Amino acid sequence: MKKIIVLTGISLLSLFAAPVYSQTIEEALQQANTAFDSAKTYPQKMMAVNQFKLIASKWQDNWAANFYAAFSIAVTSFQEPKKDNKDPMLDEADKYYSKISNMDSTNDEVNVLGALLAQARLSVNPMSRHVKYGEIVNKYLDKASSINPNNPRIYYLKANTFFYTPKLFGGGVDKAQPLYEKAESLFANDSQDIMKPHWGKAVNESQLKLCKEKTEK
Repeated sequence: MKKIIVLTGISLLSLFAAPVYSQTIEEALQQANTAFDSAKTYPQKMMAVNQFKLIASKWQDNWAANFYAAFSIAVTSFQEPKKDNKDPMLDEADKYYSKISNMDSTNDEVNVLGALLAQARLSVNPMSRHVKYGEIVNKYLDKASSINPNNPRIYYLKANTFFYTPKLFGGGVDKAQPLYEKAESLFANDSQDIMKPHWGKAVNESQLKLCKEKTEK
């Protein structure tokens, strides 16, 4: 049985690796991104994450390859069912993030991703981490805004902060909704180039719908 499991693991690895090593980086990223966006379950999401990690292992010095690896791990960490697994996942994401940060720390998308990673850390234990990581999130988003105030992901992440913070502590739907609406207007002009980050539109739409449903009740 153990031999069968090992062989199955090798077969799966070969299945992922073969396309990656025969494609251009654009083709590989597009394929992995399509799999990531269409994943319906956590295991499917992790399979797409592994594709991104293989791409980053082949194109180790490519900014986009490392960006997608860090981003996909950060997003999937929110869905990780075991709390103790979240920080190790984010430690791995940080390794990819540090590479892109060293390549270009003044890129607005680098700072937006830094904010996303901080939100992921905060979500592991909101009660004990909200002060430390809340400040980090704001720092990154302020820097991103100073570089490119028209980046829709800035307003999406700001909206999330208010949406998931109780009204008693300064959050609430009434503060989140205008920011989701601002993000929605900016997503209309977002690039669809796979070599440039363009995530967030679909989930922003979902969050905005939730806000409208709550305010209509």
